[in-house]
Amino acid sequence: MKEITNRTALIITPKEPFKEWAKFYNNESIEELTDRLNEKHIYLIGFATEEYLQEDLSPYCAEIFEYELTNWNYLKHEWPEDRSIDVFLEWFEVILNDGIFDLESERIQREKVITYNSIFKNAHPI
Repeated sequence: MKEITNRTALIITPKEPFKEWAKFYNNESIEELTDRLNEKHIYLIGFATEEYLQEDLSPYCAEIFEYELTNWNYLKHEWPEDRSIDVFLEWFEVILNDGIFDLESERIQREKVITYNSIFKNAHPI
């Protein structure tokens, strides 16, 4: 077992404002929608504390918000205009956890995540 000492896990859970927005972009059954809306995503960042949550979260907020929105809708013009950290915290519960342990001997595998910017950053308007 190895303790990961240079990361904090952000556990992100949707709150009602996000759930209401996401329902407009659902193509699945009510059961599947409910399951999806109850998913939690975990993001690893540098050391963070509850006391300085907004300050510690600020450098990552836009990227996390974008990823969460892209999971439901790639059309950026249909996203909320205000994607500030204050709105992020209204839309998502954030739990910090710095007790992270890796129980596997094999190295962690990483893959590039598809985000709005990775798809459209080089696109040319029609």
